[in-house]
Amino acid sequence: MKFLDVIQSASSNLWRNKGRTILTIIAIFIGAFTISLTSGVNSGVNSYIDQQLREAGSKELLAIKSESLSNGMTISQSKPKEYSSEDGADGTESYLTDEDIQDIKQLANIEKVEPFQQSSPDYIQGDTDKKYLVSTVSKSDVTIDLEAGREVTGNSTDYEIALAPEYVKSLGYSSPKDALGKIVTLAVTIQATGEQELIKAKVVGVRNVSLTQQGKSIISTALSNRMVEISESGMPESMKHHYAILTARMKKDLSTKQVTAIKSQLSDMGYAAQTVEDEMGMIRQIVNAITGVLTLFAAIALLAASFGIVNTLYMSVQDRTREIGLMKAMGMSGGKVFLTFSVEALLIGFWGGLLGIGGAAAAGHFINQVAVDTFLNGLTGFELIQFSLPSMAAVILIIMLIAFLAGTLPANRAARLDPITALRYE
Repeated sequence: MKFLDVIQSASSNLWRNKGRTILTIIAIFIGAFTISLTSGVNSGVNSYIDQQLREAGSKELLAIKSESLSNGMTISQSKPKEYSSEDGADGTESYLTDEDIQDIKQLANIEKVEPFQQSSPDYIQGDTDKKYLVSTVSKSDVTIDLEAGREVTGNSTDYEIALAPEYVKSLGYSSPKDALGKIVTLAVTIQATGEQELIKAKVVGVRNVSLTQQGKSIISTALSNRMVEISESGMPESMKHHYAILTARMKKDLSTKQVTAIKSQLSDMGYAAQTVEDEMGMIRQIVNAITGVLTLFAAIALLAASFGIVNTLYMSVQDRTREIGLMKAMGMSGGKVFLTFSVEALLIGFWGGLLGIGGAAAAGHFINQVAVDTFLNGLTGFELIQFSLPSMAAVILIIMLIAFLAGTLPANRAARLDPITALRYE
């Protein structure tokens, strides 16, 4: 008997008792549906977190600040650092300078160090008379997730801005696309005199909503430098070039041990350093824990379903005892009998898993639509539930494996039946 004949025979035998088979498949469907849905949620949330991490900075980037500016805390500390008069009465001694940049550059596995300039213009004004408070950050070595347009330039002399999505309507633009190419006005105060100077900038992009830099607009390096220049004009040299945060780019493909060593060196030098993954890792852990618990419940459902498979096939063996004896008397080997019942178990797992994944995909599409219109409204680019062919194929294969293992007991019983005894069975 060819394997194709075995599959056809197993499929035909499987539906002799439709009610029993359908109930067993439904039990597997429940487990497959739950696992697929929770796996989709995990993939969707982690994909969005990864997207935010790419926007906040690559895994090679370190955000470095003075320990006294990190709310008195470092990553490894469990209590606040005590105040010291050396921190400076006005706090300027706590900020980082060009000397700190040079010191950090000397560390092994550090390729580049530059200040992270988070400028604070007084306001931004678009096509209306209204002026709005705005927070901006300078363009850095990261990819920005955009809803429309392009990223700001990093090395030219152009004054460009990628608006945060919250500002599009407020500045008088009908849509993100409508904002592209428009000129906005930024006001910067000269700290030494209190006077304001206005700068014109071109809108080249509109950002998607971001968890890591929510509400911040990205400005070109040239515009950032000009704003800093205006803000610091007239100030003593000793008060210029102070930075709250530095960004350091490490070499690629460093091990976790090497990254930890860099953080430890920086801590010894009086700096607090974090990777972007450190900052977002807690969210990822929470999501993984929740979906892990839900997956455990689904696994329990599959375990219960496996007992249903055992029962279904045991009953099938009992119903077909004389038939099995006749087949063995005609020369069918015990291995062929075992294979036939094992294929039946695999088919139960396959149909239950396939229907469960199909149901989860349909439910996921509906849930995504509801989520976008309700509690995820405004989080552009966030697809709560995502499915991929490899993950769906893996779920089906795992369920078929569970079904196969559950079917080995009744299949083995059928294979070991004595043909004479089986033919006498009433």
